[in-house]
Amino acid sequence: MISIGGVIGTGLFLGCSEALRSGGPIGSFLGYSLVGSVVYCLCVSIGEMIAFLPNVGGVVGLADLYVDPALGFSLGWASWYNWAIALPTEIVAAAVIIGFWDADSQAHVAIFSAIFLAWATVINCFPTRVYGQMEYYLSFLKFITIILIVVLGLAIDLGASPQGRLGFRYWKERPFPDNYLGTTGTSGHFLGFWAVIMQASFSFSGSEVPGIAAGEVIDATRNVPRALRKVWIRITLFYLGGVLVSGLLVPYDDPFLALGESPGHQNGHASPFVIAFTRAGWKLMPNVVNAAILLSALSAASSDIYISSRFLFFLARRKHAPSFLDHLVRYPRARVPRTQPKHGELSTESDSDSNEATDGDIGDQNLGLEEPALVPDQIAGEQVLPSAQAKWVMPLPCVLVCSLVGLLTFLGYGTGSANKVFVWLVNAAAVASIQSWAGMLYTYIRWHKGTVHYEIQYKGRDIHEAQEALAQIERIKKNRSPFQPYLAWYALILCVFVILTNGMTVFIHHEWKIAVASDQNKKVSGPDEGFGDAVSQFLAAYVPLPFFLVMTFGYKLVWQTEMIPYDKMTFDGGHIPPRTRKKNRQKGG
Repeated sequence: MISIGGVIGTGLFLGCSEALRSGGPIGSFLGYSLVGSVVYCLCVSIGEMIAFLPNVGGVVGLADLYVDPALGFSLGWASWYNWAIALPTEIVAAAVIIGFWDADSQAHVAIFSAIFLAWATVINCFPTRVYGQMEYYLSFLKFITIILIVVLGLAIDLGASPQGRLGFRYWKERPFPDNYLGTTGTSGHFLGFWAVIMQASFSFSGSEVPGIAAGEVIDATRNVPRALRKVWIRITLFYLGGVLVSGLLVPYDDPFLALGESPGHQNGHASPFVIAFTRAGWKLMPNVVNAAILLSALSAASSDIYISSRFLFFLARRKHAPSFLDHLVRYPRARVPRTQPKHGELSTESDSDSNEATDGDIGDQNLGLEEPALVPDQIAGEQVLPSAQAKWVMPLPCVLVCSLVGLLTFLGYGTGSANKVFVWLVNAAAVASIQSWAGMLYTYIRWHKGTVHYEIQYKGRDIHEAQEALAQIERIKKNRSPFQPYLAWYALILCVFVILTNGMTVFIHHEWKIAVASDQNKKVSGPDEGFGDAVSQFLAAYVPLPFFLVMTFGYKLVWQTEMIPYDKMTFDGGHIPPRTRKKNRQKGG
């Protein structure tokens, strides 16, 4: 349920209004369909890897083991940034939504934001089971609400309102905007459609959540792939169904769609669903939709802290972040002295004052949920009996650090440079999301080639080691899509193409010039209104890319890492080789 609706926030309820304005009913539907196909390819790729290695830290550990530790470093931090910066966006949106019922609430937005931020933080300070149960019920409510919106929207389209039957009127009469940022004709239609791609990418971000949460899922090998394979429900029913209905009921030039140009400052009146029900004269449904938007924003805020804190935790466990972040706080922590080691067994020392697990234990321990009954939990050389296992396990330092990022919420209420910086960070997060997808897909392609090489290496050998190796490959293939690795290649190529071209509207709109005078931008009106400063648009579109490259190659330069060759890839059921970063550094001079 969390994979289907747990991270649905304002991207669906409010974000599709901007998509409808940019691409029209046809362009928005095609844009969301295209990004939906990418997300599906991404999820089946991640599901295959996570099913075999659920506790390595998601894409951070997988990139470390099968590509290059440098990619694990940059990919992990890019993913953390994407989730962390989404937190203040959702908090602001939740606070502003209150204004739908109380016109004077804008003066109290900061107070509401502080309350919502505290609520999301407290939820994440409880055991993971509490968060999971809360998200399950909130996701269920969102699931029911969206189904209701789609069904009632189709009823309005078929004539259940004073407007009469609408059918595909807007698809036929106004399928695309007349112009996009001053560009008309086919070029304007294409630019509007391409702008939808970025909005859809922001809306779809989070579909890969079960991959990073696998370390706290009971029977992750079975449940995580199932959850990721069902992402098509979220794609077709929620996003494509919602975008289809909004395009059927609301024209792209409706003035209410333009409310709240800046991210985090949109209000419920700008939602195409609210507009549609208001046009139909249904007074109750706009309140229901806005309640769902508020619920979704609060749910997404708690998910932002949860996922970003787990990314940060695994970054620390893989030695990519400060060591104080890799602590797990457990309570109660009962200890039973280990017996004397058997002959040939290496003895281990346990630190009675430490809650820290060793680097090699990361693949064998769960973060939050208890182990199944009658299975002792081995933690850093200590044996914790099932009856005495901790009921409260939490990467508390990571949760608190990620919650502090939510203080950026209050930058959005200022004027001038503070507000511009906040909006720029939010816009850059969409690009960072696509970069993360590209990194995950490239990791899978390396993984797929590694499994093929591993199978060829042991095939035909009649030894016990070869039989075990081939058995592991068969386990992997049980969760493999029949169209791999072509699905991953398709999604990767499209992600790279979008990253390289998502800012081309800046050049076309300003005759291939970036540095346009600020006073000239202020005079933009009509269809170009709201485009904003060309320089900030360019930075939001392209600055995340060089930062990602600098982090990757800078890490390689400092630590002298190398891309993992296929001969050194291991597929032995979840064993995590110990980190050798310091040795590599010494070896490199």
